[in-house]
Amino acid sequence: MPYTLIIAEKPAAAEKIAYALGKTVAKKVGKISYYQTQSNGDTLVVVSAVGHLFGLAAVKKGKYPIFDLEWKPLWKTSKTSAFSKQYADVIEKLAVDADRFIVATDYDIEGEVIGLNAIRFLCGQKDAKRMKFSTLTVSDLREAYDELLPSLDWGQANAGEARHYLDWIWGINLSQAIMSALAEVSYRKTLSIGRVQGPALAFLEKREDEIAKFISKPYWQIAILTKTNPQVEALHQKGDFWDQREAQKIFDKVKDKPAKVLEIKTTEEKVLPPVPFDLTTLQMEAWRCLHLSPKITQQIAQDLYTKALISYPRTSSQKLPPAINYKKILQNIGKQANYKTFVDKLISSTKLKPREGLKTDPAHPSIYPTGEEPKVLDQGQKEVYDLIVRRFLSVFADSATKETTKVIFDVVDEKFLYTGSKITEEGWRAFYKPYAPKVESELPALLTGEVVQQKTQFENKNTKPPGRYTSASIIKELEKRRLGTKSTRAQVIDTLQQRGYIKGTSIEVTTLGMEVIKALEKYAPEILAESLTRHFEDDMELIRERQKTKEEVYAEAKNVLINLLNQFNLHKADIGKELAVAVKQAFRAETVLMPCPKCGKGDFKVIISKKSGKRFLACNQYPECKTTWSLPQQGLLKILQEKHTCGTPFIQIIKKGRKPWKLCPNPNCPDKEQQIPAKTD
Repeated sequence: MPYTLIIAEKPAAAEKIAYALGKTVAKKVGKISYYQTQSNGDTLVVVSAVGHLFGLAAVKKGKYPIFDLEWKPLWKTSKTSAFSKQYADVIEKLAVDADRFIVATDYDIEGEVIGLNAIRFLCGQKDAKRMKFSTLTVSDLREAYDELLPSLDWGQANAGEARHYLDWIWGINLSQAIMSALAEVSYRKTLSIGRVQGPALAFLEKREDEIAKFISKPYWQIAILTKTNPQVEALHQKGDFWDQREAQKIFDKVKDKPAKVLEIKTTEEKVLPPVPFDLTTLQMEAWRCLHLSPKITQQIAQDLYTKALISYPRTSSQKLPPAINYKKILQNIGKQANYKTFVDKLISSTKLKPREGLKTDPAHPSIYPTGEEPKVLDQGQKEVYDLIVRRFLSVFADSATKETTKVIFDVVDEKFLYTGSKITEEGWRAFYKPYAPKVESELPALLTGEVVQQKTQFENKNTKPPGRYTSASIIKELEKRRLGTKSTRAQVIDTLQQRGYIKGTSIEVTTLGMEVIKALEKYAPEILAESLTRHFEDDMELIRERQKTKEEVYAEAKNVLINLLNQFNLHKADIGKELAVAVKQAFRAETVLMPCPKCGKGDFKVIISKKSGKRFLACNQYPECKTTWSLPQQGLLKILQEKHTCGTPFIQIIKKGRKPWKLCPNPNCPDKEQQIPAKTD
């Protein structure tokens, strides 16, 4: 009997879609589950992909440049994707008896490409109906099924294909060019540069250069500390003194002299509620409040979405349309004990109108909780869920009120200024605790004309270089520069770290990263041009809006890249020589822990046994020195600059799906507590 085949993006989504649409029977083909259900008398079969089942690959093997590409099954091109074949086989088998096809993958350009490839390559169809939803709740899924779009979103599909094509030809061809340059000097190392990677690394290198070239300048500040309860610190009205003699003269004049309260001025201002989360602001806030990296925050948000607890997270919208039914969501959230008091207060108000931001997204609203009650969550999921719920509650709340007091002190005709603020009405801040920024400064009871005793401080300071980007602020900067997408920015930074171009949570460009940028800036600067990357980002948006064809963009991108590669190849040998030096330095930094702790002559470094495959630390002066230390056998190893109290550098262990941790590898370390959790990066 014919049936409708619905293709979801992931197994968990397929299960939720099936059970939302009707009474469901779970079935299996081998180890892969699919679901049969009924809706309005129609038989539906819901099956899932497992993310992308197909990827671009060269039609023919050969040297770069390569532009002739085709979609190939990932299980044929990647050993790590071998598991995806069984999912594809099930879709292909179930498609045989289907007479109607529906794509129910995530509604964005990546989801559209996943659905399109499944439909045309596994189902043999040119098009399909489309379910569009922003949450995996029963009500939203039923509505999406009842209001099917007549076809795939071809704007999204074509834009998605264009992005894959451009990323492939840029990444593969430029990366092969760099590695070919190294091969010119008989050196091998996996390096990469991409359409977004290059410009992102370039502006990080620029910041690193600014820090290196920064010349610190001394300045002086004079402050008075009142002998009141609580104490008040007031700064001289001039602020920073660049002339030490002038500062010293004023300090000597006012030193420990009584201070007269010349003026007290208090003002009040309304502090508006925050705006709803888009992905970038969620990542920024999770970093500030929970110390979670953007990559991990995005992963957790995706898990919460799959559990139907929040709306689709990969959105750039800060809008909450009334269609999501604010009151119903709030009432459901109110069933959770942690939020009942706040919900009751909001529901009892005369209006339910959220404060919204300016950013929009054509596919999805901002991130919001669905109101579904969480069942089993790990600690990270609980924290991010709570952050999202409290943010949602706070956008409906009243403004807070902040009181700011400015006091002018007079000390022997020299003016000193104090400014302090406190919250007098919590408003939305009560809903957003403990995530609301702290605004507290206690002020003693002072009267105009009052004289207080004070102790004078004279501080010598130095100007500081620009700060390094953090894992979160770099995401914000990429968005500001329109480099990458909301979904890919965290991955771009992760790739730069994996390649050894950057390191640390306070992002520092490595020697290798610096040299890659310097070589490209010198010989092929267009590879790093932000304007070029933004141009093609704009083109892909035009494809999505159906104002430009993907073929037009392909042709232009191919011509631009050919010119870039021609420019690069003119200087290939010179680029190779410059990169080889940096690669050797990077390799040493990755493998050498420190001088041998026993003989002091050799390098104590990471060794991998050719016979057993086991890794350990050993002196490179073997067999003269046979000192060895053991190492964990699983996980990525990173040697850190930070040292344990015994003087041994820490080693960080990174395992997929777990928070990084670090240890002191010294077996003779006097501190038994050698394993220390590392801050998530």
